[in-house]
Amino acid sequence: MNKPDSHKNVRVLIVDDNRSIHGDFMKILCSRDQASESESMETALFGEATEERQAVNFEVNSAYQGQEALALVEKALEENHPYAMAFMDVRMPPGWDGIEATAKIWEIDPAVQIVICTAYSDYSWDEMIQKLGHSDKLLILKKPFDNVEALQLAIALTEKWNLARQAKSQLENLESLVDERTRELRIAKEAAEVANKAKSEFLANMSHEIRTPMNGVIGMTGLLLDLELGNVQREYAETIRSSAETLLTVINDVLDFSKIEAGKLTFEELDFDLTETIESTLDMLAERAQAKGTELVMDLPAQVPRLLRGDPGRLRQVLVNLVGNAIKFTEGGEVVVRITPGTSDDDGVTLRFEVSDTGVGIPAEAQARLFQAFMQVDTSTSRRYGGTGLGLAISKQLVLMMNGEIGVKSEPGKGSTFWFTARFDRSAGRQPPLAGDRNGWSNLRVLVVDDNATSRQILRHQIFAWKLQKGSAASGHEALRVLRAAAAEGHPYDLALLDVEMPEMDGLTLAHEIRADPAIAGTRLIVLSPLGHKLSDQKLKAAGIDATLSKPVKQSSLFECLVNVIGNTERITASTAKPVAAPVSVSDGLRAALAGTRILLAEDNAVNQKVALAMLEKLGCSADAVADGFEVLEALQRIPYSLVFMDYQMPEMDGLEATRFIRKREQDSGQACPWKSPIYIIALTASAMQGDREKCIEVGMNDYVSKPIRLSELQGALERWQASQALKN
Repeated sequence: MNKPDSHKNVRVLIVDDNRSIHGDFMKILCSRDQASESESMETALFGEATEERQAVNFEVNSAYQGQEALALVEKALEENHPYAMAFMDVRMPPGWDGIEATAKIWEIDPAVQIVICTAYSDYSWDEMIQKLGHSDKLLILKKPFDNVEALQLAIALTEKWNLARQAKSQLENLESLVDERTRELRIAKEAAEVANKAKSEFLANMSHEIRTPMNGVIGMTGLLLDLELGNVQREYAETIRSSAETLLTVINDVLDFSKIEAGKLTFEELDFDLTETIESTLDMLAERAQAKGTELVMDLPAQVPRLLRGDPGRLRQVLVNLVGNAIKFTEGGEVVVRITPGTSDDDGVTLRFEVSDTGVGIPAEAQARLFQAFMQVDTSTSRRYGGTGLGLAISKQLVLMMNGEIGVKSEPGKGSTFWFTARFDRSAGRQPPLAGDRNGWSNLRVLVVDDNATSRQILRHQIFAWKLQKGSAASGHEALRVLRAAAAEGHPYDLALLDVEMPEMDGLTLAHEIRADPAIAGTRLIVLSPLGHKLSDQKLKAAGIDATLSKPVKQSSLFECLVNVIGNTERITASTAKPVAAPVSVSDGLRAALAGTRILLAEDNAVNQKVALAMLEKLGCSADAVADGFEVLEALQRIPYSLVFMDYQMPEMDGLEATRFIRKREQDSGQACPWKSPIYIIALTASAMQGDREKCIEVGMNDYVSKPIRLSELQGALERWQASQALKN
């Protein structure tokens, strides 16, 4: 028996009842003399023999019957040294023939390759395949066979076996590697899920721990500012509120980013006033701008639709981010917010918002990464100006959810313009008409005096939209020349808007000069002063000032001020004036029931809280507000509320989960319930989808009010509550 090559399986089994056949195969596959003879034949047929063919020395075993061959194959498998191939005679009486022996062998070792050796046509090829079923591992060698042919078959088939085994080994290695990588990925996924859960729990806990006292700080400061305060006290209170709102913005940025990552950021559908939304946003940021000597201006043309439907809170969030950044990176100069109408149809309108500043600007290479999370222009900028690096990333996601786009144009040292588009539905309410002619106004002349060209231009455009005659001056000295020239021509200015903070000659000094000149002393004067820096009554009286306005100037405030100063209040109706609310009719029974009732409002959106609380106040009742389900449960532990307005979707614990917990606690006979059970719960939801009411009732809520909340629907819910209480009594 010859030993095989160490690196390849060249084991061959000869199965034939004729012993001389075994001798022939031994000479072909093992004898060096025969090998030389075979090589001579190969040379005659195929050219020079290759080194590989010359080096092959097969390990040959013999079996004389099929049963004996099967035993050798079994033993070879047990020794982990299987046969690569077998030369199988067809006729081997008595016992199995070659086809039967092949079938038996393939049952235990399907990898061995078989060469059928026969001198007779006992089986056709089709019959063999039908019986054996493996044409890829079966060949026929006709007897008497050619030595070269037999040798080439042995070389080719053993090589094929080795290649197949090598491929199988590589496949197994690959499968093992895939299994290992899959296992690693599963472990990493589980770790990420645990980390994400831990992060969510941490954010929820921190949100709860921070927002609870922050709500108190902001709420109490708001109530304080509604009182009569001195200038210093008001300044301190405004500083507290501004600082609290800044901190709350950081908290909300982190929470919003977490919601965006989880795909859980929600939008509301509310009717809102675009002008009021933008003006209130700029009010929040005005003091910050003024502290840096930066002019903050809004340009909202009259043709832009005012009443829209969408989520004003999310729009405000984007504007706060962009305007806040513009102020942060601008020392002095100006920040201008412009709104222009885009495409529109019967259902909605696309608006373009631009926030332009005269600040430090942004290098071109840094602009591409601005809207990525946690990115600043550079680390030194981050250290100098602060910030989480989340604002622009969140703004981009919000704008995309408003079916818009966002971008930036900037040049270092020349400022930046951040722009975005957003689509809103049209409100079902009637759009206010554009300003038209007003009795007595077309002949009135108004002079705008402001050193800031943008502010001056926007005020002139607004005055022109109201059909007043406009003029402007960039300084106090220029204003005096314009006023005196107009008076000399017989067309004096009726009114002048004076910016308090101007170089060379400020607004108060200019007012004194006007009052001292008899030719122009009759001009009525309105001064524009920074928000929170109100002038004393003594100074205003001494300068002959008729009225004051805070900057940035609101359209509605400017119009009302013009009306009051000019004195035509009975004959003039402003398109921007706020309508007088109709008195709310509340039955005596409902009013009496509400008088002794403590109401809890659960609503995480600060704007919605204000809206709901204001509506409840109009109905003659007051309520305490909390931001999520956890705060509801805490509040019920401390105060015996009789009625809860429960928002459907809230962070940390939503309204459904909170209601389940409340009802479970009420049914627990082992513990005393800290509130009067069962407490009446009214759901508030912005979804209003099919099945939402059923979900609310299923968890134990008593009633359902959809958002946007309408005063009549809120009153109807309270009347149903009153009726249910009457039935109990």
